[in-house]
Amino acid sequence: MATNPKREKASARGARPATMADVAKMVGVSRQLVGLVFSGQPGVGAETEARIRAAAKEIGYRPNLAAQSLRADATKTIGLMFHPAESSMTELLPALSSEARSANLDLVLAAVDEDHDENAAVEGLLGHRVNGLIIVGSHLSVTRLQKLAREVPLVSIGRRLDKVRCGVVSSHGEVGVDSAVEYLIGLGHREIAYVIGVDMLDAEFRLAGYEKAMRRHGLPLDVVRVSGDFAERGGALAADQMLKRKGLPTAIVCNNDQSAAGLTHRMLQAGVRFPEDVSVVGYDDTLARYPYLNFTTVRQDHKELAAAAILDLTARIRGEKYMSQTYLTSSKLIIRTSTSKPNHESKFRVKPSK
Repeated sequence: MATNPKREKASARGARPATMADVAKMVGVSRQLVGLVFSGQPGVGAETEARIRAAAKEIGYRPNLAAQSLRADATKTIGLMFHPAESSMTELLPALSSEARSANLDLVLAAVDEDHDENAAVEGLLGHRVNGLIIVGSHLSVTRLQKLAREVPLVSIGRRLDKVRCGVVSSHGEVGVDSAVEYLIGLGHREIAYVIGVDMLDAEFRLAGYEKAMRRHGLPLDVVRVSGDFAERGGALAADQMLKRKGLPTAIVCNNDQSAAGLTHRMLQAGVRFPEDVSVVGYDDTLARYPYLNFTTVRQDHKELAAAAILDLTARIRGEKYMSQTYLTSSKLIIRTSTSKPNHESKFRVKPSK
């Protein structure tokens, strides 16, 4: 009489129901990997998933849907890797914490500094067995991020990625800078410079907004490029470059508030007045809102950034989303006292020869 393989395997187990551990042992993978397959989460290759499902079918394993439902409602833990030196974190971190609480998520933090680089921060978070990961302003290689996205649900804030299966959240910098330049042109400015930190993530998108607005009005581009530090020190270096010229532009747009602060401080030391001699615009609305600066700036809404990041990551943790998706949040021009109509009689203007 023919034998039944399923009955033979069940007999070997003592007639108990097949478990995830049985499937894992049969395929030669971890129990966690089997769990990923039957909870619908990413991170398992197609060939391995097929072997796991075939083994489960062979030994009669069926996932406990009731238990999975209970686990789906349980609190999840997500990791957040960030650079505390970035001024935007003063608003983004509380916003992410609030959104995480609302989504029943516990947040584990890993700060990046001189003694604890991004790889170490990420590995530390993975060591906490987080269910998902948010990385802010990451400089990790695309190859590393691709591998990371296969290991854990992933969202990148502040860096646009098109070859990584993760969520991407960033403010719409092109639109924000375009609106700032358009505002300055409306005030009568025609000599408008743009300060860019070339090593700043996604710097090219904000620069594109400047270039588009200037070209739309047929105005000459004046891009001041700074390598390395794109914060206060970078702004000061950009100021040094411009102070060597015969004359200054009537307005300057900086890639962020920190560089705007460094630029204005250095120029104030040289006797330049804001906005009497030069109008200045920042980006972020972090330092810009402080009364002693009161910069006109482009505000990126940190609550929008946080909400989009948590919404996308939650969907990935639940297995509802796997492919990459990009969210560009609003960017709004905030007008304050650092901008005015151009003063063509300023001593920092180049006077036309008679």
